[in-house]
Amino acid sequence: MSALEKPKAIFSPKWLVSVGALAVCGGAFGYVTGDWFAERFPHGGGFSYLAEQGYPPLTIISLVLGGILLFIYVCSAIVYGLAIVNKGIASNRVLTGGLGGNPSSRKAYPYIFVFYVAYAAVFGILTLYAASPNLPTSFAWPMFLIGLVSSIAMAWSATKLWFILDEFFRTIWVEACALASFIMLVIVLIVASAVSVGLMPAVTLYSGLVLYQLIYLITYGIVAGARDPNMLEMGEPEDA
Repeated sequence: MSALEKPKAIFSPKWLVSVGALAVCGGAFGYVTGDWFAERFPHGGGFSYLAEQGYPPLTIISLVLGGILLFIYVCSAIVYGLAIVNKGIASNRVLTGGLGGNPSSRKAYPYIFVFYVAYAAVFGILTLYAASPNLPTSFAWPMFLIGLVSSIAMAWSATKLWFILDEFFRTIWVEACALASFIMLVIVLIVASAVSVGLMPAVTLYSGLVLYQLIYLITYGIVAGARDPNMLEMGEPEDA
């Protein structure tokens, strides 16, 4: 470090404000979901209670993993929303999935924010119906409209991102999707064979969706790490 270079503050005021905002949003999300589960499961929502209500073990595991994934997507939407207005978060490649604070990434953050909000809404609806398949009919139209608007927003933002981000990230997404789809296809064939001969019960589409998302997250990390081992450093690369 040169004598004229100003050292970076580890806990800057902007960083503290951003972390505080993230904590508040996460707490609000936890309060709302916890209140809903408290009303839905007044005697507790543990594994034993869900099993007593007739939920198969695989469905219970899928719901737990789906809830974790939903929390991750909500947190991702919050992080990308903060990255739009906070350069410190935008330049943190760990929080932004390797994008960093370069101009093309900063331009993409609003669309990524929209995508995660819409994706969390759609996946939240699917999780809700997987946990409570006998919801009142009054939920049908609101859930349909939210799902329709969110699906359109996802398609629109994904199209925008495809042309905004450079070929490096497009290649990572394509390779990760291809690898995850291949692994998922093999698993589907094995599971279908096991179900057909009676070795295991039928698997719901929701469980398959949760499994595919977990596989994709793992394959994305593998592909990104293979293409750029320094992709998830805290700051910008030296040649940025």
